[in-house]
Amino acid sequence: MKLLEVLKSFGLSDYEAKALVALLSKGTLTAKEVSELSGIPRTSVYDVMDSLVSKGLVESFGKPKKFKALSARDIIAVLSSGVNRNLEYLKRELPKVEAEEVDVIRVYRGEMVLEKLREFVEEAKNEIIGVISYIPDMLAEILKKARCKLVIISSNASVIENAETYEFEKKEEVARSFKNFCHGLFIFDGEKTLSIFIDGTQIAIVSESPAVIEFSKTVMIPVIEFMRRKNG
Repeated sequence: MKLLEVLKSFGLSDYEAKALVALLSKGTLTAKEVSELSGIPRTSVYDVMDSLVSKGLVESFGKPKKFKALSARDIIAVLSSGVNRNLEYLKRELPKVEAEEVDVIRVYRGEMVLEKLREFVEEAKNEIIGVISYIPDMLAEILKKARCKLVIISSNASVIENAETYEFEKKEEVARSFKNFCHGLFIFDGEKTLSIFIDGTQIAIVSESPAVIEFSKTVMIPVIEFMRRKNG
């Protein structure tokens, strides 16, 4: 019976839920009548009724003792009040036991390197900024799919169309030196960083740590601003 299950979700035992439904459906009852209607053993029914009375859901009166449930509206109000008190308690106490946030850094290798770069490029909504030694064709194809502002500094940044690009001085010499491998750093929407290393093997280091992101910005933003002034 779903009603019983929902009542139990508010902290009532199986017997308490059955007794409460019996009282609501029949009105004033003795403990013996509650037992007969609900199937609660007679040896347990008085403990069950006393518990419901202590929870403020049932009233007791007279001799022999009889029991009467509050109205459905009042029962809902009592249960709601209990839930709200528990939520307030959780709001106060849970933060006290919460473990200090640990910065997570993930390392990817092989094919997953380009997959993570592709994923982050396609998910980015506002801005991607990157400084990379050399952009091989496989990276260029991924970066061209960006659907947001893209700012790139590289020895061959001009291979990326429809982007804000800047190239190093002596770019031909740099490009020749780095053509067989590339190292770089990207920031996506100011929320995650990806450091990439391609030199025979492929490695990417991903972080969403606020400290790492701020450090990366501290390194990259002045370089970008310098290139803008220089080319402005």
